[in-house]
Order: sequence, then C-alpha cells, then structure tokens
Amino acid sequence: MQLPPPQTREFAERVMALEEDCRRELEQSVQSTQEITLLLTKTNSEVEKLSGRELQLSNRVRDMEMHLDNYGREDLRDLYTTAHETQLRLFMMRSQAEQLQSRQQHVKEYQEKLRLLVDLLAIQSVDIPGDGAVTLRLHNTGAPSNGTQAIGAPSIMSIIEAQEDERLRISRQIHDGPTQTLTNLILRAEICERLIDHDLDEARSEISSLKAMINTSLQDTRRMIFDLRPMILDDIGLVATLRRYLTELSRLKGLQGSVSGPEHDIRMTTTMQVALFRFVQTVVAALLIDGSAEHIEVTVERDSVAARLRIDASDIDSDRELIDERLADTHLRHRLDLFGATMQAQHRSNRGFSVEILVPVPDEATA
Repeated sequence: MQLPPPQTREFAERVMALEEDCRRELEQSVQSTQEITLLLTKTNSEVEKLSGRELQLSNRVRDMEMHLDNYGREDLRDLYTTAHETQLRLFMMRSQAEQLQSRQQHVKEYQEKLRLLVDLLAIQSVDIPGDGAVTLRLHNTGAPSNGTQAIGAPSIMSIIEAQEDERLRISRQIHDGPTQTLTNLILRAEICERLIDHDLDEARSEISSLKAMINTSLQDTRRMIFDLRPMILDDIGLVATLRRYLTELSRLKGLQGSVSGPEHDIRMTTTMQVALFRFVQTVVAALLIDGSAEHIEVTVERDSVAARLRIDASDIDSDRELIDERLADTHLRHRLDLFGATMQAQHRSNRGFSVEILVPVPDEATA
C-alpha cells in the first residue's frame, strides 16, 4: 500500500483513522482478555476439583490393591473405570488450561503493541488549515521539552497485571503443593484407621510412612514460605538471605553456592532488596530449569545510582536453549521494564552461563 506524502491532508486523515482503528481493536482485545480470563478461571477450578478427585481415586486403588479380598468384582471394575475416566478428563482440562494461558499471553502481548501504537499516534495533534497545509505537533503531556517521552514509569494496568500474575503463580504453588499433600495425608490417615482393626503391623508401617509424609510436607511448606517472602531478609539483609537461599538449594540440588557483596551497608529499603532477591531467584530457577550445576556464584554490587547482580554458573546440566527461553520469558522482561533494569546473558565454556542485571535504585528506595 502506497502512503500519502507527509504534511498533507490525506496523510493527517490516514493517521487519525489509524489511531481510531487501533483504539477499537484495543477495546475488542481487552474484552477478549476478560472472556479468556473468565474461562481460564473456570477451567482451573475444574482442574483443581479433578486433581483432588484423581488423588482420592489413586489412594482408593492403592488401598484396594492392598486388600483385594475386601472388594468384589463389580467394585474393582467400577473403581478402575471411574479412575480412568477421571484421569482422561483431567488431562483434557489441563490441556485446555494450557491453551487458554498461551492464548491469554499472546493477546496481552498484542495489547501492549496496540497501546504503544496508540500512544505514538496520540502524541501528535493535527492542524488542517483552510489552505490544506497540515502541521503535526506534539501534545503537551508533561514530557521533556526536547520531545522525548519519559519511559520506564509503570502504568496502573501493568502493575495490576503483574500482581495478578504473581497471585496466579502463588495459587498454583499452593494447589500443587500443600493442598495435594493434605488431601493425600487425610486419605492415608483413613487407611491407617481401617488397618488398626485388621492388621496392627501393617497399620504401624502405614503410620510410620504417614509421619514421614508429614515431615516432608512441613519442610516443603517452609521452603514455599521462604520462596514467597523470605522473612529473614528484614533481619539479616539481602546478601545473607541469598546465601541462605543458595545453601538450601545446594542441599536439594547437590551444587556448591557462594554469595559476595556488602553484608550490611546495602543502602536500600527492604522492598528494593526483595525485588533484587526475586531477580536472582528467577535467574537461578531458569539456569536449573531441568537439571543442576556444579557451582553457582552470586555477586551483589551497589553504587550511588544502581545495583548490579551477577549470577555465574558452571557445568550446567540444563539445556541452553531452554535457559534462553526462560530468560526471555515475558513476565521476567515485564518486571525488568517496570524497574527500568537491563539484563545481559552470556554462554561460557564448560557448560557455563553468566547473567548480569543492572537495576537503577531510585531515591525513594534508598535507605
């Protein structure tokens, strides 16, 4: 399509028509997002119900296999049929949820592009004098006088989206962790209750297994609480908290970890330190997405205007393409943009990887 010459009436009309089309398209995409969100909420609710049902049936099948004499042929057939149908339904609903999440993410990215285009078009006002000459001028939006517009300031919508994404992540962790474990513990307790009247030795074995499950669940819950909000950060600071985090990670993954940086004179508010902790946590999770590493070293530096985070890993088992994909995740990039931060990732020899994040520290975040 051939564009009309700039500074003409036709060009100005084309700009205004394009802006109007983009606004209508943005409104439609917002409505689509709301519909997808509603459907995704219903689907996730159904997945949660089916997951609990599937877990109950799995434990009943296990109990049935241990006590076949207590079940008739009809009971066996009905239980296996119900379990199979539930698993199939759960698989279908999970697939639907993944498709909806992918579609939701694509629509959000499309909305961001539309918003950017609308903002660029709205910056200019169009004057069409009687002689047909057209003058394009910048709106007075409080931007600097050189015509550049301040960037990095988060909008209300972007903040809300970030909060909702975080709530969704937490709800999934709770559902996949404590909720499933507690359901399983209840069913195991019911099995123990039945065995007490029939086989004390087997009941003791089940109770011992139940105690081990409770202890494991307790440790997992403590680790989840630490991941959600490391309360010790308020007391010992960022560097020491990162050191504690890598120590726990070393125990789980069998790697060596070290942290270097200012122990106390970090000169940042707790909120800012939490944000830096999250960046390190996200990068480390990406590096260990499907494997482990021999050593991870985290370096924290602080100058008058910014904080620098450096994460170096060696002998990584994870696939490098998968690491690159996780580091290019839209949510991580969005959080970096909110803080006006930059990230550079570099492959190194011997299956090494280095990630450096530079985060500006505003005056209000300086302690």
